[in-house]
Amino acid sequence: MTDPKEIILELERDLARQRKLVQASYALHTTLDLGELLGLILSAASEGVLAERGTVFLVDRKEGKLWSRVLSGDEALEISLPIGQGLAGAVAESGETVRLADAYDDPRFDRSWDKKTGFRTRQMLCAPIRNRDREVVGVFQLLNKREGDFDERDEEYLASLSIHAALAIENAWLHKSALEKERYDREVRLAQEVQRQLQPERRLHSEGRLEIAGLNELCEDATGDYYDLLVELPGDRLGVAIGDVSGHGLQAALVMAEARAFLRAFVQTTPELPKAIDLLNDFLVPDMEGGKFISLFAAVLDLKTGVMEWCNAGHNPPLLYRAATGKMEMLAATGRILGILPDAAYRAGASVQLEPNDVLFLYTDGVTEARNPDQELLGDERLDAMLRAAVHGNAESIVASVRAAVHEWTSGAPNDDDLTMVAVKHV
Repeated sequence: MTDPKEIILELERDLARQRKLVQASYALHTTLDLGELLGLILSAASEGVLAERGTVFLVDRKEGKLWSRVLSGDEALEISLPIGQGLAGAVAESGETVRLADAYDDPRFDRSWDKKTGFRTRQMLCAPIRNRDREVVGVFQLLNKREGDFDERDEEYLASLSIHAALAIENAWLHKSALEKERYDREVRLAQEVQRQLQPERRLHSEGRLEIAGLNELCEDATGDYYDLLVELPGDRLGVAIGDVSGHGLQAALVMAEARAFLRAFVQTTPELPKAIDLLNDFLVPDMEGGKFISLFAAVLDLKTGVMEWCNAGHNPPLLYRAATGKMEMLAATGRILGILPDAAYRAGASVQLEPNDVLFLYTDGVTEARNPDQELLGDERLDAMLRAAVHGNAESIVASVRAAVHEWTSGAPNDDDLTMVAVKHV
């Protein structure tokens, strides 16, 4: 016959757990800070099953791992392990609870943590944290019960706590995502404002015998492409440049802004264009990280004579349409891309004499690598044909016509890459 005192004691324990569960359900909704929330979940789980210590893991399906920033005890460490590895990883993968009287008897248990901390794990209870869709979003890992062994009632308690924990975790993730998006949107607005100020003020420029027009169309919120005009160079000269930073987004935009500022300074103060490009490269090399680089074409035109000096640092070869002959020339690279190695010793291309109605067309690879619905690249030959069909207009209409032709080629699909082009026409 069961001892009435034992029955009363068990009922009191169940009541205490229910109170703890109610308290936990309130406490878990008092914060949206993920680190603080993990601590509250761990506290509610540990106290509810009388565990000496433990860890609450969150499941990152995208990365295929579990991670946690909270450990019971005095230490707070960030730890992670692949889904499927260790006992917590096995629970995350299978969704099945694991209860052990001696963790050292299970080969999945990693003893290295005990060796590092000096703690001796005996019993272990690992249980899944499931959301409303029954997906495993985390794992309770509780160690060493203060009285006796972990039992079915402990599993039931964690299953009940799991519902509240999963909802709180979901809210915290949503809040974190909202804050990150808000911060990102602020950064994007700032980057876009900076880029708007860096682009030439007017779409169509007329300088002496030259008409110049440019276009920069983003595939993301910020661009690594740029074009620029330098209209007050010594000796009645005009500078024009187009560049493409590897990658997209904010980092590429910031690198672009740095390159533009350096180029402007060096072209103003250095008589020879290749020397200015050498200086630009040497200044960029220390700042380029993660395989970043820049391709660049820069030219300086004499407004009186129409003579153009140019240098191509690994950029797409600009097209030079000769009105007198109808021929199309390509201004190939005269040096490697910028930002890889110092002391590159760039050289100038052969001087070009622009004649009436000649057109210089600069572009980035977003133009030639635009894809149609069949995933065909636009390529050099089609760009040649598009430009030939547009060269009789002014500089602005040339850019607009090529842009329209590219969009017709892609059937209006969003750009996979930034689209930048510049037309210079001798009038």
